[in-house]
Amino acid sequence: MIIATLFTLSAAMLSPAIAPQLPAIVAQQIQPTGITFYADRGEGLFRISGRPRQKVTFMSIVIDSQKVADINMQLADGHSIGFSGNLIQQDAYNLRIRLTSSGMADAHGTLKIRYGPQQSILNLVGHGQLDGQPFVLTFRRK
Repeated sequence: MIIATLFTLSAAMLSPAIAPQLPAIVAQQIQPTGITFYADRGEGLFRISGRPRQKVTFMSIVIDSQKVADINMQLADGHSIGFSGNLIQQDAYNLRIRLTSSGMADAHGTLKIRYGPQQSILNLVGHGQLDGQPFVLTFRRK
């Protein structure tokens, strides 16, 4: 009899009419933000016409759901240079980004990126113009 009473109470407590309702915001599934992040340490060179070449030690790329890309490279001297652009091609192993700006500077060109597991940057090559000066960028994962 005690077991039957406990069973009845347990069943009543699990009833939807008695169970507390979750607020609608908690019950909703979380939607992905559509942002993809690629990053890696490695070695590379950044060369702008008329200036000494600079060693690159880290690259990161963030691409939002509208295919807008923010590219950041860390230089060996501690400075960083950022670019913005648009993702124009992507497949299972490669990205291609058309550059549109670099901070307050005008930038044009293309970056080709080969990526790997965990959004690592295996290698990157790019060329274009930064404030009217030709540049070349290379990078590879260590």
